[in-house]
Amino acid sequence: MRLIEDMICTEPGAIAETVLLPGDPLRAKYLAENFLEDSVCYNTTRGMFGYTGYYKGTKVSVQGSGMGTSCIMECAYQLIEDYGCKNLIRIGTCGSGDPDVHVGDTILSTASTSVSNNTVPEFGNYDFVPTGSFELIKAAYDSAKENGIPVHVGVTGCTDALYEERDKLPTWISNPMGGYDQVGGEMEGTGLFVAVSKYPGIRAALLVTCSDHQIYRDEDTPLAQRETAYRNMMKVALETAHRIDSERRS
Repeated sequence: MRLIEDMICTEPGAIAETVLLPGDPLRAKYLAENFLEDSVCYNTTRGMFGYTGYYKGTKVSVQGSGMGTSCIMECAYQLIEDYGCKNLIRIGTCGSGDPDVHVGDTILSTASTSVSNNTVPEFGNYDFVPTGSFELIKAAYDSAKENGIPVHVGVTGCTDALYEERDKLPTWISNPMGGYDQVGGEMEGTGLFVAVSKYPGIRAALLVTCSDHQIYRDEDTPLAQRETAYRNMMKVALETAHRIDSERRS
């Protein structure tokens, strides 16, 4: 067990092999209270609520990861190294500029492009393209289809800057990925995929809901409604956890 100064502090065995990772710890609380049976809160350290319960008989945990690549990387390292977690699925929100995507739509990421400097110390000027696990992506896609939930599948972008002064910079600097095909942009995907890539046999996926749009600005979802507005994403993530557990047992 790690020290209390870390993000997660609980007993061995308290966390399931499959963990859902919302950035907002209150979203972890909402999911546990509304979707899981017999849920138990195993972590409150730094306000990062973590719960373990059951969904259709499958043991599942949901752990708040915090905002940004640094937070989710540290969370992933602790879950893998200290608690033996095998499948990490980020659930959260993203923005989009894709005209085929609307606010409230569910997005399944295949890879995460980054305009963050967080991985520079590891890779320097070399390119590393972090991708999701094919097995989890397929399981999530199949689960969505079986439950009649449409999903957009494609590459997402990742940045550490929530509010960028775009109007003060040339376009190629403020948004170097602009003009390239991305279904959404968020702040944790690259961190999760890079962290998990260090560990053979560990899988990761990124499943997010579009919460705001560069084109359809009138569709923006008020912050107070986001915990209840993203049930499709939560449903797909839980069904994915149940599917991979069933496949493992068969």
